[in-house]
Amino acid sequence: MEPVTLTTLIWADIGKFLSNMWFFVLLVIIFAASMLIGHNAIPSLVSSGHVPNSLQKLRLPIYIVALISLLAALSFLYVGFGHGLDAISQIYPDYWI
Repeated sequence: MEPVTLTTLIWADIGKFLSNMWFFVLLVIIFAASMLIGHNAIPSLVSSGHVPNSLQKLRLPIYIVALISLLAALSFLYVGFGHGLDAISQIYPDYWI
């Protein structure tokens, strides 16, 4: 099985795949940071008395940001792998040897 010569359309699919994967990584980092702050840091700081109790009200918006970033990350992952599979199927048109 020999790969096909890479055309500009294949490179465009590869570029879209890589862009989507970078956005996926960025959104996963935002999700993880939001969950860490909302689920760990704020309750710990409030219970120790380092920040006022009114800061607990920020947990819901932080959780909403986390949920939105998780859903966006999953959508970028889905779309990105679609472009990646398109590029692979164009480079290697036959899956079986």
